[in-house]
Amino acid sequence: MLLSITAAGVMLFIAPLLLGARFPQAVLLFSALIAVSALVALAVAVQTHRLSTRLLAILAALVAVDAVMRLVIVIGLLGFSPIFFLIIAGGFAMGPSFGFASGALTLLLSAVLTAGLGPWLPYQMLAAGWVGMGAGYIGRLTGRSTSRLAIGVLAVYGGAAGFAYGIVLDLWEWPLVLNPAASTLSWAPGLGVAALARRFAGFYLATSLVYDTFRAAGNLLLMAALGTPVVVALTRFRRRFLVDWSIREPAVESTAVKISTDVGSPA
Repeated sequence: MLLSITAAGVMLFIAPLLLGARFPQAVLLFSALIAVSALVALAVAVQTHRLSTRLLAILAALVAVDAVMRLVIVIGLLGFSPIFFLIIAGGFAMGPSFGFASGALTLLLSAVLTAGLGPWLPYQMLAAGWVGMGAGYIGRLTGRSTSRLAIGVLAVYGGAAGFAYGIVLDLWEWPLVLNPAASTLSWAPGLGVAALARRFAGFYLATSLVYDTFRAAGNLLLMAALGTPVVVALTRFRRRFLVDWSIREPAVESTAVKISTDVGSPA
């Protein structure tokens, strides 16, 4: 399910690179599809016992808290926004489906609260969902350990995710912000992959690198400072609400069979 959502999302990011401004920006349609996909992923996780219905209340609480945090700091501090901290911690403790839903729904709710509905919203939802989903897979690989090493890995992931989030959003925005004839850094139709890559690299270095560096550093520092207690608390909720009940079959005691010595072997 998550693989299908990711494949469709990648096409959504690649299409503007191929079509430029001709690509239709159906904001409400794309946003609704991503939100529904996140809910379907949650339903699949619940049905496969990777998630409990009780944990959905925790998801709702995290999304609400994160959206309010973004309401207070809409554009962040020089690129840093605290919303990624709970998305990453929740995904790590609860799993990829939870992480994807947390990221996508947080951006959707915060956009509604801040009147930030626009063509950028579906892309923000997808990118934030991927950040949470990646944290969920890291949690699986590390056994959701709360050791210093695991939290350190999660902090480094938060830093890398800060850059990745900015890069993928620039991939969508780049073909739309500059006139193809205005600059050697702008997108232009008909260019090869190598030429597009060189132009995009120059555009990113000139416009977004510093901004994304603050986001990455903020994610890393916040996770290193507060990651352990938050992940421990979320893991405790997961262990409490995600319990698999099983019926143990009574053990059949085996007793030694005594054979009389009077019984001879057949001739």
